[in-house]
This record gives sequence, structure tokens and C-alpha cells, in this order.
Amino acid sequence: MSISMERFASEGQFPTYNPFPASMHKVTVFQVQCRCCGFEPDGVVTPTRLCPKCHGESWERFAKPGSILDNANRY
Repeated sequence: MSISMERFASEGQFPTYNPFPASMHKVTVFQVQCRCCGFEPDGVVTPTRLCPKCHGESWERFAKPGSILDNANRY
């Protein structure tokens, strides 16, 4: 059999075992909000120094309601 020959009918018939399948969606567990005005920037892990809405310097990090359960159900 030559190296340059094409494979014959072997595509898609041999499933491989994957013990850790890639998750279909990522769950955002934590959210950041300004303590002064409640502004919540979208998709921010590390907020800016000043709040763009009220120019406050105090941020708090909290778990979004239901997100911990959604994250646990992924596995």
C-alpha cells in the first residue's frame, strides 16, 4: 500500500473516547458593580479604577443569582 493512497471508508466510523468533553457554553458566575451607583460593566473581570457613570472608586464583586447552579450543571 502506497503512502499517497487515500483512506477507504474510514472517516467518521471510529469514535474516540473523550473523558473531558469541551463545554458548549461558558457560564459567567461573578459580576462586578459600583457600590455608589450600581453600574454593572458587561463582561469585565477587572474593572477600571473609576466608575464611568458616577466616578466612584469602590467596586464590589458578587455572584449572579442562579449562576453557581448553572455552572455546577455544566459537568
